[in-house]
Amino acid sequence: MTVDKKEFLLIGPGGIGCMGAFTIDYNKKVNCSIVVRRDYEKVKENGYTIDSIDYGKIDNWKPSNVFANVEAAANSGLKFDYVAVATKNISDIVKVEELIEPIISENTVIILIQNGFGIDRPIIKKFPKNVCLSGVSHMGSHNDKGHIHHIQHDKLVISPFENPNLPTDVQVQAAKDFIDIYANDKVTCIYFESAKWYRYRKLVYNATLNTTCALTGVDTGRLDACGGLESIAVPAMKEVVAVASADGITLPEDVVNLICHGDDGDYFEPSMLVDVKKGNPIELEAILGSLLDTAEELKVPTPTLSLLYKLLQVVQFRLKEANGYVKLPEKRPISDKFYS
Repeated sequence: MTVDKKEFLLIGPGGIGCMGAFTIDYNKKVNCSIVVRRDYEKVKENGYTIDSIDYGKIDNWKPSNVFANVEAAANSGLKFDYVAVATKNISDIVKVEELIEPIISENTVIILIQNGFGIDRPIIKKFPKNVCLSGVSHMGSHNDKGHIHHIQHDKLVISPFENPNLPTDVQVQAAKDFIDIYANDKVTCIYFESAKWYRYRKLVYNATLNTTCALTGVDTGRLDACGGLESIAVPAMKEVVAVASADGITLPEDVVNLICHGDDGDYFEPSMLVDVKKGNPIELEAILGSLLDTAEELKVPTPTLSLLYKLLQVVQFRLKEANGYVKLPEKRPISDKFYS
C-alpha cells in the first residue's frame, strides 16, 4: 500500500528560505512547494540557479509547486502538513498570523524560521491547537534575483515554542519529525529543548549590535573601533541578560564577552544595517519591541534598549514612508499640544 507523502510549504524563499526548501526537496521525504511573491514569473519558468557550499552548483531548480501568493496555495486543493515562514518579520507591516491563515488546517505544523523574540505569541493565540516550532538558522545565503549564493554551511536549530494548549510530548515529537525530514549528510539540523533560551541568547547580539549598527550606520568592527561597542552595545547586552534572568532564563556568565568577540577579525554588517542601507523596513518589533514589552511586564529597567528602540522607531518611520507604507499630508498639520 502506497502512503501519500505529506505536504510542505515554504513562504519567503530568500537566501535562507530557498536553501531550506531545496534541502526539503532534496531529501524527498515530503512534497515541497513554495510561495514566491518576487520574481514569480522567472522562478515559475526557469527555477533558481544555486551556488551552494553544501550542494554545489544547481541549475533551474524548482520544487513540486511554485505559487504566486498564499491565496494561490490555499486554492490549490493541497492540505499542508508543514508551513514554514522564512520572511522578514515586520509585524507593523505584515502580520504573519494573518498571512498564513488561509493555508493552516487543524494538523498543520507551523515553523517560524525568523529572527526575533515573542514571535510565537500571535501565532499560538490565532492557532491554539497547532504546534509552532522555532527555527533558528545559522546559514549564510542570499538571493540575487533568483540566483542563490549559499556561502556558509547550513545549521538549523529546531525547538518547540511552548504552547500551553498542547501536550509537551506532542510538541517535542513534531519538532523531531521535522528534523527527520530536514536533516541529511550535507546539512546540520538539531533539536534544542528551549526555544526561549536560544532566542534570548541570540537577542544578546540582535537587540544590541544589530540595532546599534542600524542606527549609526557602521559595522561591528567600526563600532568597536570608535568605542561604541563598550559604551552603547555592552550596557544594552547587560539589559537583555537581566530581562532573560527575570523571565527564568539563565544565560552563560560570559555571554556578553562571547558576543563582543563574535565578529572578531571581520568588519561585519548585521542584517538590520543591511536593510537600512537598502532602504527596506527593519524587523524592529520582532527583535526589540517584543523584548521591551516583556521587560515592562517583568518590571526590568532597560534605559539603553528603550532609547535604541525610540530612535529606531524614527528610522522605521522614514523607511516605511519611503516604501509607501506611510503617507503624510502635503501640509504639516498644526498641533495644539503643549510641551513642557
